[in-house]
Amino acid sequence: MKKFILSVVTTSLLTATAAIAQEKNASNFTYPQGVYNGEVVNHATYESGGIVNAKLIEKLALTQPEAPYVTKVDDGIWAIVGYHWGYKAVIEGENGLIIYDTGDDIEEAEEIITLIKTFSDKPIKTVIYSHAHYAFGTQAIVDAYGDDITVIGHPALNANILESGGLGAAIPELSPTLLARTLEQFSMLLPEEGPDAKAPTPVGKTKGFVPVNTPVTHGQAMTVDGVEMVFYTDYDSDTNDQTIVYLPESRTVLNNHLWPTFPNVYTLRGSVYRDPTDWAGGIKLIRDLNPKHLINTHSVNISGEENVQQALSGYYDAIMYLYDQTLRGILHGKTPEELRYWVQMPKDLAEQPNNLMAYGELSYYPAYIYNYALGWFGRDTEVLNRIAPDEQAQKIIEGFGGPKAVKAELKNTLETKQYAWSAELAGYLVKVMPNDQESRQLLADAMRQMGYNTEASIPRSYYLSKALEMEGKIHIPAIMFTGPESVLGFPAATTVEQYRVRLDPKVSYGEYQLLAIEMGDENSGVMGMHVRSGVAEFITDLSQYSQKPDMTIKMSMDAWAGYFVGDITLDELLVRKDVKTSDKTDVKRFFGMFDQVHPSKAALIPASTLQ
Repeated sequence: MKKFILSVVTTSLLTATAAIAQEKNASNFTYPQGVYNGEVVNHATYESGGIVNAKLIEKLALTQPEAPYVTKVDDGIWAIVGYHWGYKAVIEGENGLIIYDTGDDIEEAEEIITLIKTFSDKPIKTVIYSHAHYAFGTQAIVDAYGDDITVIGHPALNANILESGGLGAAIPELSPTLLARTLEQFSMLLPEEGPDAKAPTPVGKTKGFVPVNTPVTHGQAMTVDGVEMVFYTDYDSDTNDQTIVYLPESRTVLNNHLWPTFPNVYTLRGSVYRDPTDWAGGIKLIRDLNPKHLINTHSVNISGEENVQQALSGYYDAIMYLYDQTLRGILHGKTPEELRYWVQMPKDLAEQPNNLMAYGELSYYPAYIYNYALGWFGRDTEVLNRIAPDEQAQKIIEGFGGPKAVKAELKNTLETKQYAWSAELAGYLVKVMPNDQESRQLLADAMRQMGYNTEASIPRSYYLSKALEMEGKIHIPAIMFTGPESVLGFPAATTVEQYRVRLDPKVSYGEYQLLAIEMGDENSGVMGMHVRSGVAEFITDLSQYSQKPDMTIKMSMDAWAGYFVGDITLDELLVRKDVKTSDKTDVKRFFGMFDQVHPSKAALIPASTLQ
């Protein structure tokens, strides 16, 4: 008993001591959630009239140019900064120019070519990709200078673009979801003008990707058109196909690791896991090269050893602080939600220009790391099997005394600027009464104020998109398909296999059917799709399969691509001249077990609703 009392007393003293220490040092740490919980916020506007937290504009001015510029960094090396979302580096070779990144689209690359002509008459002979996001303007260079160009990049880059268009889909089947979330993240659903207007966006126009034809590996040294270069490919940042370039003669580093803001460790649109230690490792590698110049994909170029070292060391420390303190919180038993408030950035790190939270927010990074390390379960066992979300909302509303009481509480919390709680409470209300306009407007009001108050551009877009959807002004798509060309760039087997996930288990329950699939204009052989009561198995080579098909379809890739993305319906597919079936009725019934693309191309229609 004495030991128990001593243990309780000791624990209480430790808790009290920790609380005193925490209160004493609280002023040394940031509290970004305050903008959603009563903190006074000053607003500014974009040129379009979009309302934004004034700190966002102030922060970006520290690491992004007031006006775009072209500057000579060293002999034969130029930086093109601020004209587009991704900045470029140009290096003069013996016979031509070498360009680091070609941009988000062909139109952007054409503008870059025009800018380059202001300081050099040489043709572009070599392209180096920093990563998959800015490899889509290269066709403009091929059109301008011919196809005899060297394209250097990470060994994984071509496959990443082939599988998900460079979006970084952890699961390729979810690329349509990723695209829809990308449009939301980059303000594409927001209006051009007015208080809710979109922020500047990198989403491009005409894609013109040219594949890497000269892959490089980590530490590989190469003379590129007379210029000595060393390539580093082992360290990821926002993709897993990064290529850092070191130019020993001028001690210049080209990179996509030092951003104008804190790294977007978790992107709300979704992506492959972004390992903070990898990102920090790339920064450490660059720092230890002791460069004289840094040319960055998104941030202003930096020159001078002291300036470079200060920026890189501060960036490394901030990343590792996030990671280590997240792990420390886990060791202290914190749940993913508790980690959002446990990990707060020290002000001496937070106030360094490149560490500012102007793109993503610190609060959702720790939970992301936790989920990668341990999964979603935070050992809060009481919610291990929660009731269904709609039922939960109903009980919470009832506990408040009903919708009228909740609405009264919401008006009070909105007036006192408790926007985070207002949003959560209004969300329950909308779940219970999804068509009630007053409830939807209350949620919209909370979302809009959070969008105006956030210091980061990504959550601003999500908050304002949600507000507009609640007001019935926009529809936020669940998925988004582009045109058939997005399928025609893949081998037939890739998208035929992906089709299996559209099977509706209610419709296919008890069904056992095998369809032979052949693309008449592609040497893909005869594939198969075997439906077995709720599961569809893709067969790469039906000649090697143990069972014979029940029916067959032979079609052109154009026909398949149009159907896959929803340009044509199932009925339209089956009557095309370039589609042949063993029996149209049987084949239609087979495809009828799968969800169909909505005419908007922004949703799937469950097969069970079409029966």
